[in-house]
Amino acid sequence: MNPMKSSLTVAIVGSLLTMLPAPAFAVSEIAGATFPEQIVQEGTSIEKLAKQAESYATQIQQYANQLQQYENMVQNTVDMPQATFDQIWNPLVGTIQKLQGVYSQAQALGYAGQNIGATLAQEYQGAGASIQNLSQNYANWNATTNQTMKDTLESFHLADLATATEDQALTKIQHQAATAKGRANVAGAAVAASTVIVKSLQSLQQITENGQRAVLAYDKQKKAEENVDNATAGTALGSMGAGINPNVMP
Repeated sequence: MNPMKSSLTVAIVGSLLTMLPAPAFAVSEIAGATFPEQIVQEGTSIEKLAKQAESYATQIQQYANQLQQYENMVQNTVDMPQATFDQIWNPLVGTIQKLQGVYSQAQALGYAGQNIGATLAQEYQGAGASIQNLSQNYANWNATTNQTMKDTLESFHLADLATATEDQALTKIQHQAATAKGRANVAGAAVAASTVIVKSLQSLQQITENGQRAVLAYDKQKKAEENVDNATAGTALGSMGAGINPNVMP
């Protein structure tokens, strides 16, 4: 096996493994922003990530298709010219690494959403379930997305590498990279993982948009109630003023 090919395959699978669930962590609030403002900023960040994920997923699918075409032409890519091999694997590796970065950022936003939702529930205690359940909706998203990604990698027999020693992982990776089927397995895992990320970001975007709408609706309702109270108070003061006889003023 060409050392360069082996190292590229290690990079690919290593990138896939970093997509496994990250430990929960606290995300500090955005400097200078209130929590209602933060959920708007969160939505903007998620929208940008979703577009990036879709772009990377498309690229990964294209590279996987090219790999399959070449695999159909030659029995083993060990015999493929190095330049031809590099044209497929090098950009595939780079794109997987970019997608992994998107996934990590999405996880961070999911945990940030839990914090934002919990604080909004405290600040908007009179609000309905859309706000009160927002933090839990983010938590459910985190758990579901992490489990789906783990199941996806397991379906390609790659998830166990996360608990393997470095030598054990390298042995298994080299074993997979030695055959066309093994390389197709790695590429297939990349395609499947990209699909999970795109769909999960769409779901995260929906949760955030629902939270934004709930906050806006609650603020609008409270403003309307405040206007009614002010109008009522103004009417009462006017009535009191109208009943005063200026001839009895001291």
